Amino acid sequence: MIISVDHGNKSIKTPNLLFTSGLIVSDNQSGIKSDSIYWEGKYYTLTESRISYMRDKTEDERFFVLTLFAIAYELERKGIREMENPIDITLLVGLPPAHYGQLHGRFEQYFFRKREVIDFLFSDRCYSIRFNRVVSYSQALAAAVTRFGDLKNHAVSYIIDVGGFTVDVLKLRHGRPDLEVMESFEQGVITLYNSITSQCNSQFDRLLEDSDIDEVIRGEPTILPGEIQMLIRTAANQFLNEFYNFIRERGIDVKSSKCVFAGGGSILLRNLIERSGKVGYPIFIDNIHANAIGYEILYRRPAKKSQVEISRQCSL
Repeated sequence: MIISVDHGNKSIKTPNLLFTSGLIVSDNQSGIKSDSIYWEGKYYTLTESRISYMRDKTEDERFFVLTLFAIAYELERKGIREMENPIDITLLVGLPPAHYGQLHGRFEQYFFRKREVIDFLFSDRCYSIRFNRVVSYSQALAAAVTRFGDLKNHAVSYIIDVGGFTVDVLKLRHGRPDLEVMESFEQGVITLYNSITSQCNSQFDRLLEDSDIDEVIRGEPTILPGEIQMLIRTAANQFLNEFYNFIRERGIDVKSSKCVFAGGGSILLRNLIERSGKVGYPIFIDNIHANAIGYEILYRRPAKKSQVEISRQCSL
């Protein structure tokens, strides 16, 4: 069985599901009914409070447990409750392009675990799984392949994947990677959240959650007073302006280049990007699941040197 998981710093995505990259760990089961996993003597439940940024997600077991949640949800979605024998899983994952060369081997082994059987309880149901293969790909490229039919018509374009903590930028020629530009910057929307939270605490003695900030940026109903809303909008626009200048220093002019925006950060900031008028040819991949979907596309097309090998070359 193939299961594709995009391990974002802000959220975990499969082709069908989305939940925050946050966990509560306990020695005892909570008295409140909620989805939980019991594994190796600990109980884990999901929370909207995300894990602090980890460049190397193999430092502890939290992202492994988040992956068990993703797998359990996908198994339930497919109608698989419990099976007598371990379920063999081919796990597809991804890393920022600039981190791939250093981290992909460690990331794959973190899940593979010598094909050992992993037993866990998910909401009182027993699951037994085994990773028979783990394959990693480049984020950003994976999102781009979901729109390859459109991007192949552009001689040059840039895929800009704005995630939780990283922004991945990859140059494309007719929809295929050009290694001239392949970078990952630690300037994702979590840095924006942290800046806004700090300013709001300092100026108004108010502590905000990410969801409070999201409501204002998206123009959704909010109970926040006008001065805080103004602070959030001003900070978001400043964040984008600094980002445009940052990538211009690296030879990418967003006014004259075809920029393909992907990732949850791009979806969040889309209205601000469009209204700014500073991006000449913005194209948006609106599906927040695009990387996870792209991993499957890359895995299922092993012909010709194809996208699998192209992905690995682009990441090395």
